[in-house]
Amino acid sequence: MKKKLTKKKQVKQPVRTIRDDIADDYPDTELLFMTETEYDGAIMGVCDGISIEYKPKVAYDYDKVIEANVKMGMTYEEAVEHFSYNQSGAYVGEHTPVFIVKYKQNKGDSK
Repeated sequence: MKKKLTKKKQVKQPVRTIRDDIADDYPDTELLFMTETEYDGAIMGVCDGISIEYKPKVAYDYDKVIEANVKMGMTYEEAVEHFSYNQSGAYVGEHTPVFIVKYKQNKGDSK
């Protein structure tokens, strides 16, 4: 007599996000994220440093934020304007996110 094989039910583990990882690393700080999860792919990390008032901030890649705006239905020009007025131009407290513009070094640049 053959045994009937039964499949074990797999318990789905909750999917961790970059927001979860950052929250774990900064448990005592209420960092501010852009509300739409479409921007999570633009998160570069946390801007950390010493100033008069030390306040870590979530850092986003400028180009990826613009790309996310376009994917959400804006033209490139609308995406840049929306970014300027509603994203980088918005102060939402001491943990207001920062936006990084990445530069590539020219291959011919000897400096």
